[in-house]
Amino acid sequence: MNQITEYLDLDPARFYSEIAGGYRPAVLRGFVRHWPAVHKARQAPEALCQYLMEFDSGHEVDAVMTPPGQRGRLFYKPDMEGFNFVRNKVPVSKVIEQLARYSQFEAPPSVAIQSALVDECLPGFAAHNVVPALPPSVRPRLWLGNTITTPAHFDESYNLACVVSGERRFTLFPPGQVGNLYIGPLDFAPTPTPISMVDFRAPDYARHPRFKQAMEAALVADLLPGDALFIPPLWWHHVQSNGILNMMVNYWWKNEQPAPDAGTTFEALVATLQSMKHQPPELRAAWGAIFQHYVFDPAQDPSAHIPAHKQGVLHNARPQVPTGAVDEPE
Repeated sequence: MNQITEYLDLDPARFYSEIAGGYRPAVLRGFVRHWPAVHKARQAPEALCQYLMEFDSGHEVDAVMTPPGQRGRLFYKPDMEGFNFVRNKVPVSKVIEQLARYSQFEAPPSVAIQSALVDECLPGFAAHNVVPALPPSVRPRLWLGNTITTPAHFDESYNLACVVSGERRFTLFPPGQVGNLYIGPLDFAPTPTPISMVDFRAPDYARHPRFKQAMEAALVADLLPGDALFIPPLWWHHVQSNGILNMMVNYWWKNEQPAPDAGTTFEALVATLQSMKHQPPELRAAWGAIFQHYVFDPAQDPSAHIPAHKQGVLHNARPQVPTGAVDEPE
């Protein structure tokens, strides 16, 4: 495993020019240490809980719970016919009450709010806890729970994850490690995108031998309250959250402007797999060459020889995205 690049007291302008303009993860130490929520968390878990409950709108959010025997790992059932957690719709205050009760247990269930829109469940929170580098159009999301493990997965958006309370370990892998992570079903996963089937706590190298190669390429970031982590799109990340009360606020955004009704890039991947799965190797290789030419080859513009008014879908096939441009995700 390798250590990730760290920045201390980073200026917002440098965030765009040196970090968001590139394609490498980065730890931003103390990036949100000015937040009132972080100050409350450093006082005591109870202080943070009281602070959050003052903002609670009563809006119900998605919350998951795993039994104690799962040790907080969100995963499949043994037969893979379902997941090892239950999902409920509850207000933030209800989850806080659960966490307070479970903090007295020697082996508590794991409970977590995941990806709840802050402006719906905690209106007013974002106005008091502002990320200095992102515009208000990028909507923050709440992650709140006790000890929980989210298996390695990727996001299609840029991600800035800000830790408020507790400790979080992120283990990140470049997109090219996909073949060494033993990814589960694309169309059936506990997260919006597919997950690694490897148990990072106790890897089974007999079953997953290539995972050793993945770990050689891994980047590890241990975050404390006030720290933030920048994750570029498609970087795999495994998240271990520890403590009786851990809280994170994250921000997703995209620099792309998808065509109307085009769907997401991940949906395009699934559609391609469905159309190619029964084709012979020679035809698959031929389509691979065409995709490489039209989509992935950075050296050639496939529309350069066509008059601009007749380029059609090939127009701006190799767009130049201005550094620091931020669009709200679709």
